[in-house]
Amino acid sequence: MSRLALTVVRFASAAWVGAAVLFVVNAVQMTISRKFESIVLDQLALLRFPTFYVVGFVLVGAAFVSSALTGGTISLRRRGVLLGLFGLALVVMLFDYLVIYLPLAKMINPPGQPRPEQFRMLHRWSEITNLGGLLLVLLGAGLASWPPKAACEVEKTA
Repeated sequence: MSRLALTVVRFASAAWVGAAVLFVVNAVQMTISRKFESIVLDQLALLRFPTFYVVGFVLVGAAFVSSALTGGTISLRRRGVLLGLFGLALVVMLFDYLVIYLPLAKMINPPGQPRPEQFRMLHRWSEITNLGGLLLVLLGAGLASWPPKAACEVEKTA
């Protein structure tokens, strides 16, 4: 069971990093291409971002819970660091959703309306918090995938 949990930690954390990067690259590309009107970009944001947050909470939540279930497959110290990284990432994501995204969504609903001054500042804060959360998960994915010290020693003697 603990080896399966470690596999879930590795998969879920890496999957979230990949999904979030793909989402951001796609959104940036659509914005800078100038092929879409503001009303369409607003509609797409209102459709895509709730899914972005749901997928993020599910994958990072699975990594967090699975970290607690890794048992003897990783050290207690590494497990604690993983729980801290994924737990903090979940807090950052929740903050971003409640304090930043929901007000932003209200500003672009209905789509196509002029954006208030506050929009740019909140959007910038969203970029910063999303990057911070993503970096925490990336660190966790790297740590979960890094071979334990004992495995490195076995490889040296083999």
